[in-house]
Amino acid sequence: MIKQILSSFLFFLARLISFLPFNWLYGISSFVAFLLRSVIRYRRDVIIQNLSRSFPDLKYMEIKPLANGFYSHFADVFTEVVKSISIPGSKLRNRFKVENPDLLIQYYKNSRNIIGLTGHIANWEWLSIIPSLYPFSCYTLYKPLRSKVAESLMTRIRRRFGMKLLPMSNAARFILSNKNSKALYIFIGDQSPAKIESAHSFEFLHQPTTFFTGGAKLARATNAAVVYISIRKVERGYYSVKFVPIETSSFQPPLSEKQSAIKDISHDIEIEILKSYTSLLEADIVANPVNWLWSHKRWKH
Repeated sequence: MIKQILSSFLFFLARLISFLPFNWLYGISSFVAFLLRSVIRYRRDVIIQNLSRSFPDLKYMEIKPLANGFYSHFADVFTEVVKSISIPGSKLRNRFKVENPDLLIQYYKNSRNIIGLTGHIANWEWLSIIPSLYPFSCYTLYKPLRSKVAESLMTRIRRRFGMKLLPMSNAARFILSNKNSKALYIFIGDQSPAKIESAHSFEFLHQPTTFFTGGAKLARATNAAVVYISIRKVERGYYSVKFVPIETSSFQPPLSEKQSAIKDISHDIEIEILKSYTSLLEADIVANPVNWLWSHKRWKH
């Protein structure tokens, strides 16, 4: 009961703050960025280390501005999450503009599920506006937060425009059992996998990096269309979103194929999907380095 009351109070407070104009909110964001950067020094060592390993040709004096830029962007993202509590959908769609929305409509008309792969880049939280563009269900896979209060707050924010939340622990079973009900499933797949023995490793940002295989496996198992969701920051408070098709070889082995051969083909398709995804994500990060989540312990394994 206490947690429910606290969650409701925090949401009420956040909603009041969300009615402030963007220029006021960004003033608050700049102050928060200063605190994170210069006072709290939030994960400073992790951020510097991640940037240095990812851009080995840069000197420290070139890495430092990127780290400072990250703090500013990081604070902006949370400010924009608060703003999304009250901003009208029409205004948010103007600020988080999808360049080619018809691509998903085409897949939907062809009776295909859609697996969307993206990363913690630009403002991934504003993907919550996507369901307002389409006549089909949109799900985002997520890992529930440890704090029940924070979990309740973020759930209310993320569901505002119709996004359905799918816990990662239940995702595979849900998608396989509903493969005939066409929908978009969004995987934010650039976190460090907990079980590296079932992950695939690729050269990513100049270092071996493991990636979740779930999205690729489910795409292959359900014959889903696969797209990379490219999110780019145009300017403060404005983002460009583009769906990039990830084409794969057709998984239709002859009936005479042995089971082991079928497994090999399945594995190759998963690798093909993940390799394309990692290449596209890396290109977006290199184009706008400060806009990725450098504070995450991505290479802890």
